[in-house]
Amino acid sequence: CVAVLLPASSNSFVVSPALQKVRPPVQTVKHDVSSPKSQNPREAKTVLNVSPALEVVAPSYNLAIGTLVLASAFGLPGSPLKTKLTAIISGIPLLLFAAFIAFQTTSYRFTFDDNDFSLVKSDLSSSGENLVVGGENRWAYNKFVNYDFFPGEKFPILVYFKETQTPEDQWNVGPGEQANSPEAIAKGAVPGQVHFFPAIGDVQQIKSGFESHNCAKLP
Repeated sequence: CVAVLLPASSNSFVVSPALQKVRPPVQTVKHDVSSPKSQNPREAKTVLNVSPALEVVAPSYNLAIGTLVLASAFGLPGSPLKTKLTAIISGIPLLLFAAFIAFQTTSYRFTFDDNDFSLVKSDLSSSGENLVVGGENRWAYNKFVNYDFFPGEKFPILVYFKETQTPEDQWNVGPGEQANSPEAIAKGAVPGQVHFFPAIGDVQQIKSGFESHNCAKLP
């Protein structure tokens, strides 16, 4: 799917440059000791709520800044590329796109927990259903069949991955039709649901997360 991210809540927070691990508070076993009888372990009141560690990928504004620089090249006075035509056709749309990407970078986070890769709001609440194929924006590592960064890891614009968690009848929606074509399969592609997200998180941290959780990747 090609991601189109909707506005998030305003309750955002700052993530440190390093991949941050967030572990929610854990309530351990509690015993009511108000009476001798209650000290029997079998009769103790137990509250146990254990949440796995969550790795939050730091936001990256590189894509937004790069788009803004490109928009300036076509729209700023004195630029050798600026004309009335380029300012209208290229400068303004690129400026709006840069603002849109900056908003998404502020509003959303990629996360890794013990089992899944997810796209969530900046306050770590759910980002809702995927707008293209439905279902939560959360994918199990053992369902990955490939991942990559386009046009390249050193100049990332899109984060790409392919998975088999999505129901098979959705795999050919959007770019999946070409990615799962007989020609693509003959060249070594593995069938699955395709996802593209703008590179709004630190790509090196995303790559490290994919590798450390053993996500499948084609050679």
